[in-house]
Amino acid sequence: MGQTFSVHIDVAGHRIPGTWWAWGGATQGGERSESPSYGTEVEVPAVIELLDLVVAGAVSAEEARNVLNHIATTINEKMRDGYSKYLSFDELDDQTEDAPQQPKQPAPAPTLDERWVYAVSSETDPRAIKIGVATDIPRRLRSLQVGCPSPILLRWSERGGYPLERHLHNTFADRRISGEWFDFRDVADPVKEIDAAARAFLRQFEGDEPDAA
Repeated sequence: MGQTFSVHIDVAGHRIPGTWWAWGGATQGGERSESPSYGTEVEVPAVIELLDLVVAGAVSAEEARNVLNHIATTINEKMRDGYSKYLSFDELDDQTEDAPQQPKQPAPAPTLDERWVYAVSSETDPRAIKIGVATDIPRRLRSLQVGCPSPILLRWSERGGYPLERHLHNTFADRRISGEWFDFRDVADPVKEIDAAARAFLRQFEGDEPDAA
């Protein structure tokens, strides 16, 4: 019987919260069946977010590979040892804290790119705001609109890419509803607050040209 897990990915001082993993599900075939991680699946959006950290220079490819492999092999070992009825999400997260760590290196300075960081909300709930990053904002809006009965409105945007998005997510972490959605219902002007936080971060890059995406 398959089983799913919600696990925080912690790597190089960064956390990707609540990533979904599965064991004993649809994975079939034998091309990579000798790998210790074989049989464990992870959601693609979480992998893309991890790769964004690699692209931004915040995490090395080796660190990303090691943390994914450690979580997958931990799930496999526990499930194959009969933990299917007892393994809790918190217990699995405790295992990730023991993942092999690379020697600490000075954190590289963040490098802006030309992708847009945006803030959107629904028309019916304008102070529940999603802060994300996209190369093509109109295309992203069309994607977000699918399945949402209320019009999705662009409230704010600025170039800066992943480093700016991460800064805003960290700044407003105590307002996080879920994922990239934040609760500004007690703020008179959410856009003004988001813009001020972005300007304060971007001032350190004044005079620098953003790298191409």
